[in-house]
Amino acid sequence: MSEQNSRRRRYGSVHELPEPFALEDPMEALPPTAQRILAAARRLLVRDGFTALTLSAIAVEAEESKASIGYHFGNKDGLVAALVDSLTHDANLALIQECSSLPPGPARLQALLEGETRIVADASTFQAFFEVLPYALRDPALRRRVAALYDGYRETVWRCISDAEPALSIEPRSFCALMIAIVDGLAIQYCLDPEGADVASAIKQWEALAQPRVSGAGD
Repeated sequence: MSEQNSRRRRYGSVHELPEPFALEDPMEALPPTAQRILAAARRLLVRDGFTALTLSAIAVEAEESKASIGYHFGNKDGLVAALVDSLTHDANLALIQECSSLPPGPARLQALLEGETRIVADASTFQAFFEVLPYALRDPALRRRVAALYDGYRETVWRCISDAEPALSIEPRSFCALMIAIVDGLAIQYCLDPEGADVASAIKQWEALAQPRVSGAGD
């Protein structure tokens, strides 16, 4: 089947916001050529920073034409949108799969914290994500997309600790936002100082903070 006739999606405008965290891998939903382009953009982002994401540089890195980038992603905004979607998908999916196999309570919390510890230690992914954030703060469309992704992350955390419906009330949303803030903060410290950042001790303190809330998460 040709890429043109494939049922896999193409990205358009950055204004097309994603649904809260989807189980479908954004990379696998793209045709092979688009996957190569997106992988090349990610390499550039990690290696050279957000300003390196020009269509010319991406085309050279991917060994594809700029016309091909336009066909699959519409423009640079569409490519950046796809890139942002893909950055933390695998880690979030793994969290849901690992935690959902366990009953709500201490075992599920432990699985969540172990998964979040792996995410904190994934310096490459966080570096790429942190490269995007300053530009998201200045670009309204990109800011809305990243904000939608954070909404998905909050849902992911709630799915991991509760069997309740993920339509979160204010209190659980606040709790999940705090959990994500801890992950982001630890990741920043680990990226800056992997030897000095005592992530393990911080995770133990996090567990003590989370345990009382998790005990009633399925109520």
